[in-house]
Amino acid sequence: MKKRSLTLVLLSGLALVSYGCAPFWMAAGAVAGYAASRDSVAMDLDHSWDHLWRVVLEESRSTGFVKRENSKRGRVDVRIQDSDVVITLKQLTPSTVRVVVRARKHLLPHAEVAQRVAVNILQRAKKPGQLF
Repeated sequence: MKKRSLTLVLLSGLALVSYGCAPFWMAAGAVAGYAASRDSVAMDLDHSWDHLWRVVLEESRSTGFVKRENSKRGRVDVRIQDSDVVITLKQLTPSTVRVVVRARKHLLPHAEVAQRVAVNILQRAKKPGQLF
């Protein structure tokens, strides 16, 4: 059973690296769930809504120009490296929030920016004493 689990973990890691998601492999301990598409990254995080909203605003302001923010809808529109980035938060359970980062440049997907912003949010959101 351990051998099968190790094989599954190694194959999952290989799949993540081949899709350009290596930072998430290293930070997997803090993420309850993770999904990536051509222009977005979705993470289910075990943090409060307020904490993640503050983290998203900090990251948005430090890496780009905030065009719009709406705390009631949980949405921030940011301009980062000529890409239009939309970060949304959605409360899934009382202790879990889904953070979705979408990035497009000239109407085309820009996954690299979405992944970098998502990793930065994940690192900023970590709890004290948590490795990642």
